[in-house]
Amino acid sequence: MDKLKVDAVICSLEIQVEVHNSDSGNYVNFRFIDTYPHFTKVNEMISELEKRSDVDLINYEYTYTKVNSKTNLKYYDVTIN
Repeated sequence: MDKLKVDAVICSLEIQVEVHNSDSGNYVNFRFIDTYPHFTKVNEMISELEKRSDVDLINYEYTYTKVNSKTNLKYYDVTIN
């Protein structure tokens, strides 16, 4: 049986949203650890925004950097299960 390869990545997610009672859009930026190639957290965040009736998701983009032994994880909460 083949093992599914999943790598940890540091993900930068930028989301553009509009709120119904505001004339201007807003940008929100997040930086967190996610999994490659599935990007579970990115997909969950976008899915939650799409469900909301008070916010319109205009656009989103993300980039990622693979985590390796030299990556500084000082500012991230990491839980190993």
